Amino acid sequence: MLKILLKEIKSLLNFDGLKLLFVGLPIALIFRLINKFFLIRMMFVSSERIGEFVINPAIYLLQKENKINVPKQKYIDLFYMNKRIINNQWYLMLKRKINILPYKFLEPIDKAQKKLDVVFNTSEKYLPLSPRRFKFHYFDKLPHSKNNIKFNSDEIKRGQSELFEKFGIGKEDKFVCFLIRDQAFLKKMYPNQNFDYHEYRNIDSDKFIEAAKALSERGYYVFRMGRIQEKVFDANNSKIIDYAHSDKKNDFLDIYLSAHCTFFSTTLSGLDNLLPIFNVPTVFIPLNLYMARQYNNYLISTRTFVDQNGNKMSLKNLFKKDLLGRQKKKDFDQEKVIHLEPDSEQIKNLVIEMDDHIINSKPYTDYENYLNEKFWNMYSHYYNIDKRTKREIEVNGKLKVLSRFDINFLTKNHEWFLDNN
Repeated sequence: MLKILLKEIKSLLNFDGLKLLFVGLPIALIFRLINKFFLIRMMFVSSERIGEFVINPAIYLLQKENKINVPKQKYIDLFYMNKRIINNQWYLMLKRKINILPYKFLEPIDKAQKKLDVVFNTSEKYLPLSPRRFKFHYFDKLPHSKNNIKFNSDEIKRGQSELFEKFGIGKEDKFVCFLIRDQAFLKKMYPNQNFDYHEYRNIDSDKFIEAAKALSERGYYVFRMGRIQEKVFDANNSKIIDYAHSDKKNDFLDIYLSAHCTFFSTTLSGLDNLLPIFNVPTVFIPLNLYMARQYNNYLISTRTFVDQNGNKMSLKNLFKKDLLGRQKKKDFDQEKVIHLEPDSEQIKNLVIEMDDHIINSKPYTDYENYLNEKFWNMYSHYYNIDKRTKREIEVNGKLKVLSRFDINFLTKNHEWFLDNN
């Protein structure tokens, strides 16, 4: 206890500590003195990376809309963010919905509140956002939210105008977004940190070029998204736009394109947290199959995993090896399992399935429905008994399947992938 106390005292012997002590603490104490009459809650929103910047305010607004964590007394919720804002358009949209004050003002008060919370055990009372009980808590409710972050009419007109002026895309034209994860953004933004443990989450962007060409032949424009990407997306096709490397890229279009595309294909990166907010149909290719979310406009695929003997691993064996919920390279290395990225043909077939069946409602055959049901029945069984999903099931109940799974992958590979022996 003495060590902890000395550490706390030492942390106050600098400029930030003195600011907390002589500015933050007195104001925090005043807030607590008046809380019976007027409650002031505050929260830091991480704004340096798009994923958390997007999702936490959206969940706060969803909770508020559904009377979750809403005080019965008079109150105000205040938010502050990093000095660096990763996307100014999203920041402008947030300012219309939540009260944002300067970092310099709120940060010492919030830090003082947190220290007082430890003393008085009151953290939940002064926090605007009821904490998520698991990673994707509340995500499934976002498509149904009526009072969340939206574009206003002027922004919609601006988006339509910019698409036409910069890319020749009219109001009636269709476009799709591809978000293909690599390490470039993290290396650029955090050069002193090693993110190699995430390398299995990446897929070579070249493998998406045939998919983009197939969609262009169906009348789509295709935008390769991303703030900073390693490789050029060179398809030699005027309808396929390497937006990530374009001088026409801006913060506004980052959000507008993602929210207004016909569908979005992602290998799982921060920007795709926008998709449930705007209810965007999605092709989803995760490393970790437990990241697959359940929406009726989602199409899920997978990589192929190979054990040390060169055998492709079934869904059952991935569960036995405790790999269905893993996404760090070391977890697979420890089990001597390697992953094979989807090839160009798998990805091309996947986006065609999305266009045919999810976007244009082409019926699946009885056999295709049988394979899809067989996969999800097996997946649900493992999901519902896995210790990692225990908290989610306590909150939401057993998994409710809404998404489809890559039918071409199942048709080609069901004998070994769905083997239950």
